[in-house]
Amino acid sequence: MTLVDTPCGQIRGVIAPSGVAVYKGIRFATASRLEPPVLVDHWSGVLEAVTIGPECPQTESQLRQLLNADDSGQSEDCLFLNITTPSISDTPRPVHVWIHGGGFTNITPPLSWNESERLTLDGDAVIVTLSYRLGAFGFLGNSNLGILDQIAALQWVQKNIAAFGGDPKNVTIFGESAGGCSVVALMAAPSAVGLFSHAWAMSASLGQLRTSEIALQAQQKFLEIASVSSIEDLKSLTTEQFLKVQDSMLVDVETWLQGFSPTADGIVLPIDVVKAAANNPVDLVIGTTRDESRIFNLLNPAVNNLDLAQALAVLQSNHGNQAEAIYSLYTNCYPDYSGTQIIAAVDTDTHFKFPMWNLLHERAKTLPNTWSYMFTWTSPIFDGVLGASHGLDIPFIFNNVDAQRVHVYTGNDPSAPNLAMEISSELLAFGRSGSPTWTPYDLENRTIKIFDVPSSALHASDKSPHNRVYDFWMNS
Repeated sequence: MTLVDTPCGQIRGVIAPSGVAVYKGIRFATASRLEPPVLVDHWSGVLEAVTIGPECPQTESQLRQLLNADDSGQSEDCLFLNITTPSISDTPRPVHVWIHGGGFTNITPPLSWNESERLTLDGDAVIVTLSYRLGAFGFLGNSNLGILDQIAALQWVQKNIAAFGGDPKNVTIFGESAGGCSVVALMAAPSAVGLFSHAWAMSASLGQLRTSEIALQAQQKFLEIASVSSIEDLKSLTTEQFLKVQDSMLVDVETWLQGFSPTADGIVLPIDVVKAAANNPVDLVIGTTRDESRIFNLLNPAVNNLDLAQALAVLQSNHGNQAEAIYSLYTNCYPDYSGTQIIAAVDTDTHFKFPMWNLLHERAKTLPNTWSYMFTWTSPIFDGVLGASHGLDIPFIFNNVDAQRVHVYTGNDPSAPNLAMEISSELLAFGRSGSPTWTPYDLENRTIKIFDVPSSALHASDKSPHNRVYDFWMNS
């Protein structure tokens, strides 16, 4: 066991077999339903930090099963964080704070994929993983309570992380999908200024950022389904009743994508979140996987077995007058793709890459400390049909490709460990110095790092499908 004295009080964790000190289930805030978090500033006695805290209530999903989500129990009282540190010393270490994804509606921090002991050992760094309120508990209407939870966690880190050997002046936030979107949102949030120095956004789901108008429409629908007339009335529902109303709004993609997510309310987040994030001078790395949407299409019976003619019909439904041009471009760029893969490529570019390209373009006008990448390593499972899909890079950045159940997504390819070491080393270097090892992004060269075996660089002058689709969407 290991005991630390923090400004909040004493915390006792355990020493793992690896030698890393592990602290689980540290409460950083409390919150009543649909109310802002209240930061925890002290307790009496010794906090036994040996068990992870409960996750925010959510419904079982295919994503949870795929990621082997930890069954830690569920509770609305879910504002806890976990810390791994190599040892306590007088030399402050870089701090990395992980924000998990899951569409702002599910998943939880403690997965085998993002277990942080290895990253702590490799980088001599302090790693923090945090929970925040999800779905309607955290993002009903324009409340942005989930973002306020993340800010509260970062405030707690600023106050207490030195006791764990961490440097509060050198904090890197990083996250994937909804976590990547959260990273961008935190870069835009006025109340998060000064809480971190570096940011790494993976597969940021920026399309989930909502206007206040859309958020309030979703809130009104929630009230109608719940058969109540006010937010105050919702507080009397049981957790199960509240979650049932939420689930009824997540039936299809049209309501799911922006039913519960960060909102440009003009208070917690500015009206133009992407522009505000682009103008934040903190160091930024942002990137995607090559084939983000393939995993979603595989799980969607409506689009998981399309031929090319059916793909064109889907494009006509989704993109109207642009459908023929899109179809021509993508079938020429990717002549070996099936109809399903064409749709996945278009969805990847429009939902993930295009919003990122706009952020990069805006940021590169004035700031030089931006780096971009694309993860293109192909999972061998299902004969490679998943490609480099959404979430595949998570166990790589944590250097956990040999962890429990990771192989159900990555396969057992002998090239994976070396690539994992390369990617995680870049994250750790970024946390130490504020700079990874590849060339920064600028408007002329648009250099991006290609993470693969072997890795490489892609530039604006290169003839590649990536640049062709970039030119199409940025000039449309």
